[in-house]
Amino acid sequence: MKVPASGLGDFWGVLGFSIVRADPDEAVVRMDVPDALLSPFGQVLGGMVAALFDTALAVAVHRRLGQGGRVATHNLNVTYVAFTTSRRLECRARTISLRTRVAIAEGEVLDDAGTLIAKALGTFGIRRDEAPVRTP
Repeated sequence: MKVPASGLGDFWGVLGFSIVRADPDEAVVRMDVPDALLSPFGQVLGGMVAALFDTALAVAVHRRLGQGGRVATHNLNVTYVAFTTSRRLECRARTISLRTRVAIAEGEVLDDAGTLIAKALGTFGIRRDEAPVRTP
């Protein structure tokens, strides 16, 4: 897969994602919604909001892992609160539990006016890279 200079895969560009901030306390991922991801009525498709959650929550978990860890979604529950025609969405995501093999993260998506669009809770599998075993 081609990886742009930013280090993020093409998937990010196609969906209009960018990281606003990512530290161990919170990840903020913005989505500048492309025309192709709007419904015929001009609303952001719910699946795109779910993709934003999936990505932002995984970023929040990954920021807590440090170098070499991998994250895979096990479950994502999204509760939609409002429709939106806003072309800029922001997901604020936090890790609420980090164990050896499983993490739980939560977040909310807001539109550019600060209106709550949806909330989510996700469970993620963790794979920590092991140090290589030395043989004599």
